[in-house]
Amino acid sequence: AICLSLVGAAAAFAPVPIKSVTTQLSLGLDDIGGSSAPLPNFDPLGLATIGSDETLLWFRAAELKHGRVAMVATTGYLFNAAGFHFPGMLSSDISFESLSTMTPPDAR
Repeated sequence: AICLSLVGAAAAFAPVPIKSVTTQLSLGLDDIGGSSAPLPNFDPLGLATIGSDETLLWFRAAELKHGRVAMVATTGYLFNAAGFHFPGMLSSDISFESLSTMTPPDAR
């Protein structure tokens, strides 16, 4: 009985392994929304499995931002092709109106 009490007293001062507790849930493509009917959760390169949840949210924000920039660029191209031009100069030697006469290689 004395031996058991000594073992119990020694165990009280032994280091206890600390478990790290996380309250954050792991995100997946199903959790962040934005999927469409024909190809739900389309991720052919498996980018959703790279990195952490913050990486997945950064990828999503970057995709939305680049999509919006592409839409604005397409709208600007269509407006220019329809003959609408901003007044003034784009730079010291190029006007907005002169862009409509340029071909894409000339616009570099």
